[in-house]
Amino acid sequence: MRRVYSVIIKGRTLESRDLKELLARAVAQKRISDRKFLLQNLSRGQAHAENAADSYFTANQAASL
Repeated sequence: MRRVYSVIIKGRTLESRDLKELLARAVAQKRISDRKFLLQNLSRGQAHAENAADSYFTANQAASL
């Protein structure tokens, strides 16, 4: 019997028996949630476009480590 791997991202649990596929889905989900957060902040006027872009790229670099 193969092991089931799971990862929790922002309260959502992703599960798979294929670790490589699970990690790919987790990274994609994290990027989507980061983009939504960035767009929400921009639409509310809480962040300037330059600062938001800088923090987005910093977050992407941190997520890829």
